[in-house]
Amino acid sequence: MKQKDFETADLYLASAISNLLKSPPNYKVENSRTLFVFPISDDLYKAMNAFNNGIQLNAYEYSQTIKHLRAEMLMRRGQTGGGNGKA
Repeated sequence: MKQKDFETADLYLASAISNLLKSPPNYKVENSRTLFVFPISDDLYKAMNAFNNGIQLNAYEYSQTIKHLRAEMLMRRGQTGGGNGKA
């Protein structure tokens, strides 16, 4: 069976993809790790290729997306496992 979604734990890659596709990721939590999930498409592969080749992104938009996705990641990680998130 072919995989229909691309999953990554890489915050920076997910932020770049989100900016380039103008679409936020879905989220999946596995073993206290938040994964960013994007549907597989030609546009996804083009965005990943552009990121890996050093495409210039708007610094403000990229940093805002990083902050937003990081907050989502931490919030979702804290919701699983029943802990209070403190060491």
